[in-house]
Amino acid sequence: MMHDIASFELPKWIGQHGKHASLVLAGSATPALSIQDLIELSSDKQITSSNLSVETLKLSLDPSMGSEDLRQKIAGLYNEKVTADHILATNGTTGANSLVFQSLLKPGDHVIAMYPSYTPLLFVPKATVGEEISYWSLDLSNQAQGDLQQLKDMIKPTTKMIVLNNPNNPLGTILSLEMQHEIVALARKYGLILLVDEIFRPLFHDSTNPPSFIELSEENDNIIVTSSLSKAWGLSGTRVGWIATKNAKILSHCFELGLYITMAVGTIDGVIAAEALSGRCRPQILAKHLDIAQNNLALLEKFVNKHEGISWIKPSSGATAFVRFSSNGAPVDDVDFCLKLKEQKGILLAPGSLCFGLGAAQDFRGFVRMHITAPPENVQAALEAIDEFFWAEG
Repeated sequence: MMHDIASFELPKWIGQHGKHASLVLAGSATPALSIQDLIELSSDKQITSSNLSVETLKLSLDPSMGSEDLRQKIAGLYNEKVTADHILATNGTTGANSLVFQSLLKPGDHVIAMYPSYTPLLFVPKATVGEEISYWSLDLSNQAQGDLQQLKDMIKPTTKMIVLNNPNNPLGTILSLEMQHEIVALARKYGLILLVDEIFRPLFHDSTNPPSFIELSEENDNIIVTSSLSKAWGLSGTRVGWIATKNAKILSHCFELGLYITMAVGTIDGVIAAEALSGRCRPQILAKHLDIAQNNLALLEKFVNKHEGISWIKPSSGATAFVRFSSNGAPVDDVDFCLKLKEQKGILLAPGSLCFGLGAAQDFRGFVRMHITAPPENVQAALEAIDEFFWAEG
């Protein structure tokens, strides 16, 4: 039984206001790829073209775990100790996370969730367990670092799960390798399930290339990672995601519920996903999207440094930046700021307090989420417009 669930403001905001904006920088996906784009990016265009020719593909039901080929390609994103047997294909990361929460949580369980985070990672478990949820806040005044002692102090006898978002959305930050190991050790010590949404992996913008949490897992650990083709790979429309865990019991629980909810991923979707994750396509897709992000980060850093009233934690990963606007030393009303910016300049950003805060807490007043994997020409034009708007408003 689920309790009432909070409104998911981010997609509602983009849906309501995006159609009235000329440049939408409130999203977080890399530019969508077409079948032709995949062929052009491939190192073997003939094979990719052949594999993506679906005219004769029989549209029968794929295996409920996902095809062997797809699960092998997904496992190939991790180290050699992760195999197809550790993978369950799902309907996007949304489907993956929902399966985990609904399969493994019940009313009365206690959950600890990283904050800020992608809001379904806060509100879906809360709707499952009720008020038994605590928020492990990242310190935005200290490069979004987490306090391990604070996390330890939140654990109580009824604690069932820790939920992380790494790389973080909206911040674009990652946990240190030391912190990763410490959290894994903490989960083992207390027998907790550790769920890590890694949808923005492997969009790392500097030399840092931390392991996935599944790569820190031993057989039968209660460690789960989720991801999909949506963010790093430019294929949101395929709706292919996955659960990866070395715990066979957890995977079985999620599989059983998945039979009731989605049964299987789409056959055509699975074929496209498997080819995109092949060695023919995957390196070129990632290089393309990292190049876009790095160009945009340079533009955004120059913009931030230009204004005393603008601050951020420079993203080291992912597709978003969380930027704070202040006027006369006080944070702006981010919702009003975003509405006026849209009306006057046609630029849509996502207000932090509305789209990432907890209800009326206003924790992220003055913050806006900006898209750093949008086409660079769009980001450049948007920043010029925001510059004019901010000076006029200030």
